[in-house]
Amino acid sequence: MPVNAETQKALMGVVENLGTAKFGLGESETVGVQEIINDNSDNPSYVLLDARSEEERNVSMIAGAITKDDFLVNPDKYKDSTVVCYCTVGYISGACTLELRNQGHLNVKNMGDGALLGYTLHKTSAGVSKPLVKADGSATNDVHTFMDDLAPLAGEGMVGKSFADPPAVLEAANAAIKEKLGV
Repeated sequence: MPVNAETQKALMGVVENLGTAKFGLGESETVGVQEIINDNSDNPSYVLLDARSEEERNVSMIAGAITKDDFLVNPDKYKDSTVVCYCTVGYISGACTLELRNQGHLNVKNMGDGALLGYTLHKTSAGVSKPLVKADGSATNDVHTFMDDLAPLAGEGMVGKSFADPPAVLEAANAAIKEKLGV
C-alpha cells in the first residue's frame, strides 16, 4: 500500500516551516526514511540515534536505536557505521547532526522525509500496525508527536502523545540550539 501522498506532503510542509534548512544539511548528510526501512539486514548499514528528549523516548522509539548519550560515551564504537539521527520531524535531529558533525563525527547524518513521523507513515502504509517499541522492547503504535497538531501526520492507527506545553519546549530547544550552534 503506498504512502498517503497528501499526508506526506503535509508532513514535508511542516519540516520546511520549521526551518530545518538552516542547518545546511544537504543530500549527502541526509538519509531517507525508505532507505532506513530497506536496511533491515542482520548487519544493518545504519545505527539510528534518537535525538529526542527522555520523555519522548519513553513513549516509543525505533527498535535498536541509541541515544545521543549512548553515542557520546563511546563514539569510536560507531566510527565505522553511518549514524542517522532522528526526532519527530527532523528539526532537533538536524541540530544534533550538525553539532556532532562539527565535533568531527562526519559519519553522522540526519533522517529525512519527516523523520520519525515519516517512518511511521511508511511502516503503517506497508501494513505494520505497531512500528515502534516501548522501553521494554514491546511493539507499540504510540508515538510522541511533540504537539497534538502533528498527530494526524503519523501513520494510520498511530496514537499521538504530546508535551503539555509544546511552545515552551520548542522555545527551550531553540535556545539550546542557538547556544550550541549559533544558528
